[in-house]
Amino acid sequence: MNTTKGKVRFELLLGQVLAALPAAPARVVDAGGGTGQLAVALARRGYQVTVVDTSAAMLATCAQRAAGEGAEVGARLATVQGDAADLPALLGPASQAAAVCHDLITQVDDPTAVLAALAGVLRDGGVLSLGFANRDWLVLRAGRRGEHDGALRLAHGGEAGPRPARGWRAPASRHGEPAQGAAAAMTLAETEAELRRAGFEPVAACGVGVFVDGGEDDLDPAQLAALVELERLVAAREPYRSSARTVHVVGRRRILRPSLGGYTP
Repeated sequence: MNTTKGKVRFELLLGQVLAALPAAPARVVDAGGGTGQLAVALARRGYQVTVVDTSAAMLATCAQRAAGEGAEVGARLATVQGDAADLPALLGPASQAAAVCHDLITQVDDPTAVLAALAGVLRDGGVLSLGFANRDWLVLRAGRRGEHDGALRLAHGGEAGPRPARGWRAPASRHGEPAQGAAAAMTLAETEAELRRAGFEPVAACGVGVFVDGGEDDLDPAQLAALVELERLVAAREPYRSSARTVHVVGRRRILRPSLGGYTP
């Protein structure tokens, strides 16, 4: 994330997240928030953020990062060690106005359980910001490199089997980068279907990193400004959105209406 293009991807994502969230100082849980890059950025903008992660070391780094921003930011961020699938038990059912969950859903054994937990910790109408590795992008990348067998497997959904545990890294491809398979990525259509099953209504979807990975990393200010403008312009458009490295979906927790059983008008 220290490269220019890594910073561009983060700033693009942050802008999309801020546009989706309710106004500060809403209570937000960052599920699988790790070292807190996104969480601290939200706390800096006035949100009350709780980072939930299984790693004590990452949470300690997150707390240090928040404290380094000053006392006010540090006071707005809390950390809880635990599994994202246990969010309602950890924080309380219907206790959060919003949730962010990025780069986690494709790295757990049971994404259905995590999405159910995210629904359970949100109030009715609460907002979920969900980011995930885009399998359509992986298909395009493999195909353009001439790795047609791999692209075909990805396009078909990859090999059957459980999703890799968090922290898993695929073996390197001949290009020296992770040769991620379908088990480590999802498509927009698959994710929206999973969200609906978990009790969310998808309300928006954008790509993050449609053009960022092309060309040189050393951009002058004018080139950088043009790249950012282009990414923002096409983020929600097809076919660009489905060609992005990461897809960001915003869902809203369905409002559960009380049963009127036995009522006679």
